Amino acid sequence: MKNRIRIASALITGAVLALAGFGGSASAGVATAATSPNDSVTTVTATVGDDMRITLDRYSVPAGNVRFLVTNTGAFTHELVVLKTDRAADQLVANPDEAGKVVEQVHMGETGDISAGRFSGLGLPLGAGHYVILCNEIGHYMAGMHVDFTVTAAVVNVSLDDSMRITLDKNVIYAGPVLFAVSNRGAAIHEFVVLATAVPADMIPFDPEEPTKVSEDTNIGETGDITASRFSGLTLDLAPGVYTVICNEPGHFMAGMHATLIVLDAPSGDE
Repeated sequence: MKNRIRIASALITGAVLALAGFGGSASAGVATAATSPNDSVTTVTATVGDDMRITLDRYSVPAGNVRFLVTNTGAFTHELVVLKTDRAADQLVANPDEAGKVVEQVHMGETGDISAGRFSGLGLPLGAGHYVILCNEIGHYMAGMHVDFTVTAAVVNVSLDDSMRITLDKNVIYAGPVLFAVSNRGAAIHEFVVLATAVPADMIPFDPEEPTKVSEDTNIGETGDITASRFSGLTLDLAPGVYTVICNEPGHFMAGMHATLIVLDAPSGDE
């Protein structure tokens, strides 16, 4: 048992190190997001200007790493602030300590001041949920510089094939709703099963009733059979932890159809 705990701890520690460095910067320069090889980045292009509007090229993105590229087209100083909140964009609370501004809860990150005609950037890890993007220069929020922004479920693309491999395009994700988009690229029938276990693959017990399969006592969701060249999907709400994903068609797990998925706590802000 101690060995299993050490292995699970090492997996989580490795994931944390791989994702270390994510976060926004209050600098007016470009704030970048450090990413591991498994992490894709969604880019959002933003414009702030003296018409007191924030315009985005998209108002919804999947959970993960988001890079905001921000241009100030106006003659005044602006900024871009990202808050995670259940409140609608036009319902934020006035800041009693700073007239003309709103309270910045929960603050995820910001560009800092962007001078007239200048460009800045901001890289943030964002979990699923509702956000408000605003400019909180004095009076600017009240003049209309705010928009609602939605981060949807993380999407993990999964490939199953006859070389007896399960390939995930992301092995490290944030907690919350997750959509597994599963493609069978082989000629044989495969399936996709999620086990809530950090036990190493070679220590998962066999099914006593079906010796060509392993036990699914920790099964929290599966696609069922996926025929050759077909597609299926599975949506789960995953808590932080280590999971094992498998194909449990007869003999397939033993042939190597298993992989590890690490789920980290969703980002909770920088204050």
